[in-house]
Amino acid sequence: MTELIQMSLAEAAGAVRARDVTAVELLDACLTRIEQTEPAVSAFASIQADAARTTAEQLDHGEIRGPLHGVPIALKDLFFTDGVPTEANCEALRGFAPDHDATVVGRLRDAGAVVVGKTNTHELAFGVSCPTSHNPWNTQRSTGGSSGGSAASLAARQMFGALGTDTGGSVRIPSNCCGTTGLKTTSGVVPRDGVHLISWTYDTVGPMARTAQDCRILLEVIAGHSPGDPFSVKTPLSGEREPVGLTLGVPDDSFFDGFDTDPHVREVMDEAIEVLGSLVARVQSAQVPNNAEHAEAGTAIVFAESAALLTGLRAEHNDLIGDEVRGILEAGAAIEGTAVASAFAQRVTFERAYLEVFDDQSIDLIIAPVNPNQVLEHGAVQLNGVPLIPATTQFTFPVNGAGLPAIALPGGFAPDGMPIGFQLIGRPFAEWTLAVVGEAFQQLTDHHLRAPSL
Repeated sequence: MTELIQMSLAEAAGAVRARDVTAVELLDACLTRIEQTEPAVSAFASIQADAARTTAEQLDHGEIRGPLHGVPIALKDLFFTDGVPTEANCEALRGFAPDHDATVVGRLRDAGAVVVGKTNTHELAFGVSCPTSHNPWNTQRSTGGSSGGSAASLAARQMFGALGTDTGGSVRIPSNCCGTTGLKTTSGVVPRDGVHLISWTYDTVGPMARTAQDCRILLEVIAGHSPGDPFSVKTPLSGEREPVGLTLGVPDDSFFDGFDTDPHVREVMDEAIEVLGSLVARVQSAQVPNNAEHAEAGTAIVFAESAALLTGLRAEHNDLIGDEVRGILEAGAAIEGTAVASAFAQRVTFERAYLEVFDDQSIDLIIAPVNPNQVLEHGAVQLNGVPLIPATTQFTFPVNGAGLPAIALPGGFAPDGMPIGFQLIGRPFAEWTLAVVGEAFQQLTDHHLRAPSL
């Protein structure tokens, strides 16, 4: 059992295809690991063990269905699953059980995945922590959020892969905090119909796993246009490019102006630059827009869109929405239309400025921290007196504003043993290139192979 749960998603899928292990054996290994570690980690909102076992048994007696055949997968508790509660950690949604699967969930099943359960999140995914889950590296520390349950499950070796959502960093931040890998996708690449949303224009769905290779396998399954999501695009992902032909941009000091970035975070990024420098054609300084150019406009858009998206929930169950989230929604509802229009115009200007980094400066990838801070204590609500959302999303939120893809990779460890990572930001639709570079980096490093000693 121990050997099975240590495999990567790619290894597990290959073992099932080769008939070296059965889907039931993989599932049993994961369920045993969940039983052992869940009291400490609390990654799951719900577990559908019986349904998962039925699926695994059917897969063991049928033809190979796809690249995820027999592989146990977890879903952030925002993704609709037919007949299973999808509550987003919100009392106002308690008991809500959709009558259909989200498009991406259907694609996972078609590819042979075994959906095991729903992972914990911040209420309505509106936060950068996941209060109900604990970090497997130290249960007194935060998992990050809002896809914290998914990242915790991966780090604890409960699951081989998971799905998360990212509005301002919610795939990358938990991956950073838990020492796993997460891919924030280009806006519109992965459909979101059948997913609880808080923003039409900032929300993205992305794969989470232990390795970049695993994220790529998941993305191959879930990406592609869906008519059910009007924001879903038909533009294909661009072809992958090998690292040897790429230019890595390192933001100059202006990118960090006004931000108190932990020295260990900068140290990990610098070490990653050295490794990446041995892979790419060139490393050069880049002038990258500072988050301050986007933060106010982006916040206005997300708050206003959230208030609009959740109008019905607020009207029916406002008293069941937590104080923190209710305050955000009320603030969003109070924003005037002219202010929202102005924010969208500012966002377009910011997006163009980011695209010019690639086009005018001949950059292919930008490296940046994920969080400016080390992993926070569990239950923290502020960082240096600043609320967590603005304090910890300084390097992630603008990527959503620009609609770009980014991959979060483990890059090292702090002196206290907690993981620290970094992100690579790419051109629109450059997910394959990000994954290839991530795989190359992980072939030269072992950060992603280390596991917490739960």
